[in-house]
Amino acid sequence: MTTTHPGPVLVTGANSGIGLATALRMAERGWTVYGTVRDEAKADALRGVAKEIKLARRVHPLVLDVSDHDAVVAGWSDLPDFYALVNNADYSETGAIEEVTAAQAKAQLDVNLVAPAIVSACALPGMRRRGDGRIVMVSSVAGRASVLPLNGWYHASKFGLEALSDVLRVEVSGFGVRVVIVEPGFFRTAIGDKSRKRAESLGARRGSPYATAYDRVRGMLELIERVAPSADVVARTITSAIESRRPRHRYIVGLDALATIATQPFIPRELTDLAMRWVAGLPSR
Repeated sequence: MTTTHPGPVLVTGANSGIGLATALRMAERGWTVYGTVRDEAKADALRGVAKEIKLARRVHPLVLDVSDHDAVVAGWSDLPDFYALVNNADYSETGAIEEVTAAQAKAQLDVNLVAPAIVSACALPGMRRRGDGRIVMVSSVAGRASVLPLNGWYHASKFGLEALSDVLRVEVSGFGVRVVIVEPGFFRTAIGDKSRKRAESLGARRGSPYATAYDRVRGMLELIERVAPSADVVARTITSAIESRRPRHRYIVGLDALATIATQPFIPRELTDLAMRWVAGLPSR
């Protein structure tokens, strides 16, 4: 483990959840951190949190919508060469595949899959100039096991992110840049709260054949939010991956994620499908 700080770090989606926890933890450890947020109100909130714990001089909010790919490219020249990039910004477009529109699906992929590629592409020239660097892709257990009904597009975005990351790791390793995938299970983050509200809204619509499933998923998410660990656990893993001289290719974070990935090869898909239909209240024949 190294304790030096060879350059600044960029964390996307730094206003809440894993992104906020990572930005603050890295700042506590002496790193200069830039954190992207979508608007000035969120920038002010990030500044306020950093000021409260006396880290304001190390945490620099950056108003930048990473899903606006042209804006990311256009504004990059104003930024420093980063030693590390944490592609964390994401969300879950909850909804049955039948009921998610093309525009909603494209927006999901833009944020969760295309944006990490564009931000990484912008950061790489600076990392090559430095001769080293870290790119951390915050994926999910949902990028390894497609088991969550009503989350098909989220699964697709995370499976795609893992494939993209594996290829990127091979492409850039010769430049001294290491690409790491972090796969959390369920943790207390804003994404869970937003997914719950989305499921509640969808379940209230008349005539949906998935109304029962939306209600079940909402209840399941409420339960998970009560018992899920803090996002600080994931932040510690991300920090370790950045500070390690020899980071692993993948870090699985959370007992639920470990259990899901460990048992997946041994449980017949038919049983998994049956269990998930039962949990979600989907019809079975």
